[in-house]
Amino acid sequence: MYLPGMGRSFLANAIAIGTLALGLTVSPTAPLPALAHSGGLDSLGCHHDRKADGYHCHRGALAGWSFGSKAKAQRALQGPPPATPSAPATSPSQPSPAATAAPVPYSRDLYRHWVDADSDCQDTCQEVLIVASRVPVQIDPSGCRVLSGRWFDSYTGETVTNPRQLDIDHLVPLAEAHRSGADRWDAARRQAYANDLDHPDTLIAVSAGANRSKGDKDPARWMPPNAAYHCDYIAAWIAVKVRWGLGMDGEKLRAVAAVRIRCAR
Repeated sequence: MYLPGMGRSFLANAIAIGTLALGLTVSPTAPLPALAHSGGLDSLGCHHDRKADGYHCHRGALAGWSFGSKAKAQRALQGPPPATPSAPATSPSQPSPAATAAPVPYSRDLYRHWVDADSDCQDTCQEVLIVASRVPVQIDPSGCRVLSGRWFDSYTGETVTNPRQLDIDHLVPLAEAHRSGADRWDAARRQAYANDLDHPDTLIAVSAGANRSKGDKDPARWMPPNAAYHCDYIAAWIAVKVRWGLGMDGEKLRAVAAVRIRCAR
């Protein structure tokens, strides 16, 4: 996934309700005029919209995002995050995925993963391997497990032919999703996220070593060793966050914005 114009790609492909801890929101129902504004922008690439009573960004690091005020936009890039996150945005046609129950501590067991959703004996891992291979895969006699193929590991820039050397990575880790709003999801939504085969960025085949180095880290604490993948990694990270209505705090938002600025040059 490429990120032309600093935001158009991921917003066009992954619009969903998302509220960041700094009061930044994306609406799943409204169009995105912010990406086609003709003028009247300030030094941040934004302007005050009196009609909509908000501060909208059309260019620069925050292109496509809306804030309650210019001060919040400036704080998103430079200042410390507020102590209390904003409440999730809601819409009559698409309510927030956050449930009303109190948050629960993270446990990987809360996210039932690697299920066989279509009962063909190939679980989520095998399905990802089959789709991601650049050549037709070889399957074992049972038809359930992938024995060989050819995969490009975006994290390292290396090609792998032995699936045992690969992990299937949640690009936005389960623990990070939990910290970002999934703690309030019900079991069905958690399972859907953990096994999301509908969006190519949610689950990717990468080398086991790189995946374990990443752990549950966000872009402020870890980036792929393959620098050529950084732009696409950040675009995919944001796409997953927006698709699933997950938030980002100030530190993560600033790290993401910094990479987007570099990628736009």
